[in-house]
Amino acid sequence: MGRTRHQKSTCLDRIVTQVDDPAGPVVSAYADLIEQLAAAITGRGRRGQTGAVLAISGAPFPALNGIVSPSLEPNPDEIAALAESEDWDVPWGIKVRGVPSPLVMEVAARYGLTEVTRDPLMIRRPDQGWPPKPATGSLRIRAVTPDEMGEYTAVLADGFELPHEAFRFLAVPSAAKIAGVTFYLAEADGVPVGTAMAAISAGLTGLYNIATLPRYRRRGYGRAITTEMLRAGFAAGAPTAYLFSSSMGEPVYESAGFRTEEYLSTITAPSVDAGDAGGNVGGALDVCR
Repeated sequence: MGRTRHQKSTCLDRIVTQVDDPAGPVVSAYADLIEQLAAAITGRGRRGQTGAVLAISGAPFPALNGIVSPSLEPNPDEIAALAESEDWDVPWGIKVRGVPSPLVMEVAARYGLTEVTRDPLMIRRPDQGWPPKPATGSLRIRAVTPDEMGEYTAVLADGFELPHEAFRFLAVPSAAKIAGVTFYLAEADGVPVGTAMAAISAGLTGLYNIATLPRYRRRGYGRAITTEMLRAGFAAGAPTAYLFSSSMGEPVYESAGFRTEEYLSTITAPSVDAGDAGGNVGGALDVCR
């Protein structure tokens, strides 16, 4: 049976969108993930009328609380409506692609959000090919079970050099049950040395939480963890990988085939560092070290 005119139009629209906005599907996948995480952890995740996401995870930093617009032209009225619908009992921010428009900045300023930070969106396209299998030695990278989320978040906090309380919001079994999302522990001789998280959907592999414990750095573990996540994505039919890198991690990911294609701007209150507060905190689930 042939496709209807509507189906053909929808397929064409998707092709045109990917040509005109090649990073669009990636940012949409990120917004979807943030919404799913918030829904699983607190139940506070929903969409605006034209696709912007409101997601509140309860994290003590704005990386996982706020509004994300995946559109190249964010709708300030939609962002304002979402902002007005919450009491904002947690640190939060507004995320948009590229440079925030004056109208978006005006909406943000109503809530005392005036500081803008930018994180590079790095994408590894399929033409880079299968990553070679890393020589990991005794390193073992394994998926975490829902009952192990407490251990996972403790190692994650150590990797970002933060108190364990900073990630307690994530230590819930429901987070590990989101379809397509897998949390990983990296262990050397049975001892935890690092973490990762992969979110696979629609041919895309999102990499998050890639962190190595300070005393185990400069041994190639971070690169090995990244490569294993990329290989898992290829095997799952999701060869396009993406991540938001910190300035420290950007050269490492470039060497693995990632390229910065655009930036995601986060508008927060001046007293809250949305990027790497204290060197690290905003990077949780957003920025890979």
